Amino acid sequence: MRKTLLTLIMICSVFCTANAQKIGHFSYNAVLKGLPAYITAQQDLERMRKQYAEELQTGEREFTEKYELFIEQQPTLAPAISEKRRTELQELYNSNMKFRDESQRMLKQTEQDTMTPIKESIKSAINTIGQRGGYLLIVNTDSDACPYLDGASTTDVTAEILSLLR
Repeated sequence: MRKTLLTLIMICSVFCTANAQKIGHFSYNAVLKGLPAYITAQQDLERMRKQYAEELQTGEREFTEKYELFIEQQPTLAPAISEKRRTELQELYNSNMKFRDESQRMLKQTEQDTMTPIKESIKSAINTIGQRGGYLLIVNTDSDACPYLDGASTTDVTAEILSLLR
């Protein structure tokens, strides 16, 4: 709340002196989705998600088959064999759960590692355009920090950012 209020006060003070100042705006999502590197990263991540999901399904299927067989055979099994199979099932279940958790962690880490340089390049492009164009402020219109922006009083630099990044 404090950050939003500070941003609002800063924007208001900028608009009061905006007669001589240039203000730009852009859509972060449009820039991001317009980058070939982002599209490739999303395709790679989706491919990874699919591979992990398939492997999880394979593990679940294996567990289910072994469990059903165990339930079917349990009445006729000796107690030691029954206990051994129960332990194997528990280990298989634990292994599947560990793999699920690890795959989620790895996907999250891969996404972060992939997106960090893309986000840094966008930030760098915004800074370059801001400095080159003499902008006082460039606002991301996708966030809720700026619910209203008079498009006639500002310059849309989305295409310029995309052009610089391509």
